[in-house]
Amino acid sequence: MDETCWSPFNISVPYITDFHKAYLDSKTLAEKETLRLGNKNESQLEVVSLVCGLIGGDALLPFTPATLAVFVSQLTNNEIHYNSLKYLEALLGKVPIVHIDDVCEAHIFCMESPSLRGRFLCATSYVSRAGIASYHQQNYPQFHVKEE
Repeated sequence: MDETCWSPFNISVPYITDFHKAYLDSKTLAEKETLRLGNKNESQLEVVSLVCGLIGGDALLPFTPATLAVFVSQLTNNEIHYNSLKYLEALLGKVPIVHIDDVCEAHIFCMESPSLRGRFLCATSYVSRAGIASYHQQNYPQFHVKEE
């Protein structure tokens, strides 16, 4: 992935909601503008955009982060979060995933690397909804996994 890879505006993807559309468009516009400002010749900014997949792993929060809720949506039968999972798979073909520890390491790497600029994808694997369901079934057989 580089500066030429962007989610197109006005894309028609199954499971897209007004929320997904607004979220995707606003993040894309903000990232493009930030990178544009960082790429100006007189800019002293070293702008790095770390594009993360769906983040999983331990959380120290008093609530379940949205990304974790999407990961377990097949177990919780939360239709809103499950639609987000279906949307990601429809948009990208497979769902990019990454552990929170890897995201932290990537942020540290970017901050400690001199003269680093541009966009970087932070994902350790690409999985399907069926793959996530299979993982849940194998590792947590006591829970019912939503059937398609």
